[in-house]
Amino acid sequence: MIKLRREDKVVKPLSRINKWLKGEGHKEKKELFYSSMVANSQVLKMVERELYLHGQLGLIYIDIVNFTNIEIKYGNKVCKRVLELLKEAILQFSSSNETVKVEIIHNIYGDDYVLYCSIQANSKDRSYCFELIAHKAQELKNYIMNQVNRKLNKIVDEDMNFHVGCSVLCYKSELTVESQVYSAIKQALALAKGEIDLDSGKKIWALKQAIEDKNFIIHYQPIYSLEKGAIIGYEALARGPENSAFQSPLQIFKLAEKANCLLPLERLLRQLALEGASDIKKNQFLFLNCSPQVINDPSFSRGDFRQIVESTGLRTEQIVLEITERHVINDFTHFRKIIDIYRKQGFRFAVDDAGAGYSSLQSIAELQPEYIKIDKSLIEGINNSAVKQALLDTFLSFALKINSHIIAEGIEKEEQLKWLCKAGIHLGQGYLLGRPSPQKKYSESRQIQSLQKQREIENKEKPTTKAVIGSLVENYYFLSAQAPSKKAMEHFHKHRDSYSIVIMEEEKPIGLLMREKLYFHLANQYGQALYSDRPVSLIMDHNPLIVEGHSRLEKVSQLATSRHLSQLYDHIIVCQSGKCIGVVSVRTLLDQLTKAQMELALSANPLTGLPGNVRIEQEIYQKVWKKSSFTSIYIDLDNFKAFNDRYGFERGDQAIKLVADILVSTIAELGHEDDLVGHIGGDDFIIISEAPFLPLCQKIITKFDERIVDFYAPTDRRNGHIYGRDRYGKHKAFPLMSLSLAVLVCPAGRIHHPVELGELAAETKKVAKKIEGSAFVIDDGYLLA
Repeated sequence: MIKLRREDKVVKPLSRINKWLKGEGHKEKKELFYSSMVANSQVLKMVERELYLHGQLGLIYIDIVNFTNIEIKYGNKVCKRVLELLKEAILQFSSSNETVKVEIIHNIYGDDYVLYCSIQANSKDRSYCFELIAHKAQELKNYIMNQVNRKLNKIVDEDMNFHVGCSVLCYKSELTVESQVYSAIKQALALAKGEIDLDSGKKIWALKQAIEDKNFIIHYQPIYSLEKGAIIGYEALARGPENSAFQSPLQIFKLAEKANCLLPLERLLRQLALEGASDIKKNQFLFLNCSPQVINDPSFSRGDFRQIVESTGLRTEQIVLEITERHVINDFTHFRKIIDIYRKQGFRFAVDDAGAGYSSLQSIAELQPEYIKIDKSLIEGINNSAVKQALLDTFLSFALKINSHIIAEGIEKEEQLKWLCKAGIHLGQGYLLGRPSPQKKYSESRQIQSLQKQREIENKEKPTTKAVIGSLVENYYFLSAQAPSKKAMEHFHKHRDSYSIVIMEEEKPIGLLMREKLYFHLANQYGQALYSDRPVSLIMDHNPLIVEGHSRLEKVSQLATSRHLSQLYDHIIVCQSGKCIGVVSVRTLLDQLTKAQMELALSANPLTGLPGNVRIEQEIYQKVWKKSSFTSIYIDLDNFKAFNDRYGFERGDQAIKLVADILVSTIAELGHEDDLVGHIGGDDFIIISEAPFLPLCQKIITKFDERIVDFYAPTDRRNGHIYGRDRYGKHKAFPLMSLSLAVLVCPAGRIHHPVELGELAAETKKVAKKIEGSAFVIDDGYLLA
């Protein structure tokens, strides 16, 4: 680029043309000067000079419509005449001294001309300048059409038509003059050929002006942990100038692609987002949108972006780059290499709009991102859509296998949030949880707080089991965040059986340092010299897994195994009311969880596979602990012994399985998702439910009475009874089997122990058995059916 000083003498080329048009000078000189415009290097030098003098230049492109067809139709001689008339008309039009003044004329080739114009306007508004140059371009088109067609009137039998387009160049630009000219001609050509209209052109220059003025606002939308209810990070979302044509993010990037300025736009937005997020917590993340073509920006791979991040006080480990799929990624091999460079610098990645992009599934498989953002189109109505639920379950299963986290976008209704939490989705964002805002003043929403309370109740330690993480804690060693790293080295050298150090600040755990992670930092040539006397906080994990001691093993296991691969075997920090009480290794957790699951499996009834007494007692204890209102329904088969004696044990087992199937199907149809169907033993069952009991009991009895008759021989069915011996050995007739249901309504606080519930049920069941046929009795024996 030529560097000029204001005092340098600059020759304005068109001042000579003006003299020539007035008759001053010789015609051959004018033609010689005009021909010299063809040299690109000379044109670029002139353009750069004019840009320096005027600050900005308008560019007008013009050519003849279907010029090749004219040459074929009328021949080369007429064609030359047309070009002479076109050149003459352009020179005559350029001689006028107006607000928009032609400074340079460049005949690119044949009938293709580019005019560079100075704009004598006080306003530096690009869109306003574009309007002026667009008006000048239209004047040029009208003038040339009039002049050329009038003079060709007797030569050709049709009027010439012209393509005209325009653009603007700016002196203060990151691009070279050559790149600016290329981009401007490309836009002017698109406008001339009708690929974009004048309105779009105006918007494009308004966008370029906004980029130059940094006239964008960054909003931050919180992303919540649906397990903990805490904010784990923010997504940075750009907003254009108010009341502009590109206020919304979708319009911004659509226009930027048209304007070929996606690279400078995203550079600016990333810079603004980082500056505005310098106050986020050390354990929170900042999600930045990044289109695939921009990720190839060389300033990323050579480390410039890392320096920008660190200059704002953030760490690269806090930055998650969201790959937005506005375009197809064609070369995944090359793309993966670039991603690997960023990962080595500490950056993390997310695939955005999964389920709605061009190739989301392939992107996930190829890039193996730390986060998968599920598009809001899949979240909308998910609580009522079995297809969407199945699809999200597949995404969740896949994410767990590749150590990724699911983020559900577009959560706007409580029903969606409730389903997502129950399904085990890791993270969520949406208007229900927090709308985008320039300030990051968010707290746990009412919905999240409600879910937290529910989870806390569910995670309370049950009197019948020690299957909580607090029962597994081991002793721990801790250091302050400012302690030198050599203290950690000394500890690990002295205690060979110690594998982790908890990093504390004001008696609260804020980080974790694993033995192998420390040794990794020290392994390089300058590791010890670099880290030995520096704070341990520089090399600790800033986002360790911290759980409360009453958390269930299953929940902690899910959290631990869904971490990134690099953290998969890190110790788990366990707290009691926010204070650290110890650490648990993943191996200890999985061993205990396996043991607990085997115990529960062994307690299940081998005939029906339904939960046995251990699980039933746990469920009752949980209801009692939560002070929940519930209903327990004890189910017993009447006259089962006589049937078993008459038809044998195999047919008796089939009858018991029939009861189990009826109970399970009825609960699935009329009960709640969390209701329990248990098999106490023999022909005794129990239902623990919060659903209305009346339709449950009626449905169970109806189904049983309809199907049980098929278990009897035709003669016994006609007789309505079978013969057998009672418990005293007496021969007598027994009616066909029926069901006795003892219904105990248990409001909060009525029941304190499973034994108490069993005693009440026994009394109620006695009353039910005295009633002929299938019946259910509520609590004190009052007959309802």
